[in-house]
Amino acid sequence: MKLVRFSRRVLHGTLLGMLGAFLTAVAVFVYVLDARPDLHPWHTVVLQEEFSLDKQAQVQDLDDYLALEDRLFNELQSRIYHHPLLVTGPERKTAVQFSGLNRFENGSLADPTHYAKNWNRSYILAPEKPRGGVLLLHGLSDSPYSLRQLAQTLYRKGYYVIGLRLPGHGTAPSALLHIHWEDMAAVVRLAMRHLAAQLPSDVPVYITGYSMGAAQAVNYSLDALKDKSLPAADALVLISPAIAVPPIAALAIWQARLGVLFGLEKLAWNSIGPEYDPYKYNSFAVNAGDQMYRLTQAINSKLDALAEGHGTRGFPPSLAIVSMVDATVSAPAVVSKLLDRLENPGNQLVLFDINRHESLSL
Repeated sequence: MKLVRFSRRVLHGTLLGMLGAFLTAVAVFVYVLDARPDLHPWHTVVLQEEFSLDKQAQVQDLDDYLALEDRLFNELQSRIYHHPLLVTGPERKTAVQFSGLNRFENGSLADPTHYAKNWNRSYILAPEKPRGGVLLLHGLSDSPYSLRQLAQTLYRKGYYVIGLRLPGHGTAPSALLHIHWEDMAAVVRLAMRHLAAQLPSDVPVYITGYSMGAAQAVNYSLDALKDKSLPAADALVLISPAIAVPPIAALAIWQARLGVLFGLEKLAWNSIGPEYDPYKYNSFAVNAGDQMYRLTQAINSKLDALAEGHGTRGFPPSLAIVSMVDATVSAPAVVSKLLDRLENPGNQLVLFDINRHESLSL
């Protein structure tokens, strides 16, 4: 009996020690994250004119979405560029510490509205006689700017091009706090319907996606296999496709939940940085990474479901372009999680290493 009581005391003490160590680690983690730079209006002001699924009744086609986007960018000006704290308040000095390089300061070198075209917004390049159509989908925390050179090249070659701004992007980092991957997927469907309606039936339609945009292209094409009302793409070009993320990404959202629990807004952010890039956020919300994780899980579930049914025959031939030294996109995962699971012919993988490249037909 003495041995049993002794063992229980040891176990009890060990568990208490482990619990204490865990709570201490959480406290230190929270303290370090909350000691980061202060948040500014572009981190805290959530724009109400951004698209989300609850606006679907009012936004039924791409023209509606572009009209909503007009209102969104007007709201961006009034509520963030002209925020009282940035115009006359005590926050102005720190907010513009990088004088002339704050994207939310009108007239600065980093202000995207300072230039002839604001590449943060959706754009349409329409030739007189299109030989085909291309939908371009940018990456996470990015904007349509990232694919503009490709858009202009395709336009010069006679393609009708839509450079789509995905919801949550191109405005302020705060837009990523509450966005969902399904909101972006809904807008991709609007854009594809618009693209198909503008083209003769005998010309091809392609989707080119970068990183998260590539994952959205895959997700759309999987949906189109089952929903015949969705215009099917004739081929996909997937640039650094974010098809899988590390399993630990599933736990990231708990950081934001701790922030809600303790009333600490900074915990909703993986990184908080000065916004000097006109076309890409330097601050990154925890929710954005969580939505990327959820999108990859949805794609995996859809591939599983198709494998149990009619398979992926009819999926568009896909060209995947991947760098072996990319720190965020796993080349093996692109093969094992996507290309190896597709039954359609014509898929190709282009691999870039530090000083060489290889093209593989799969």
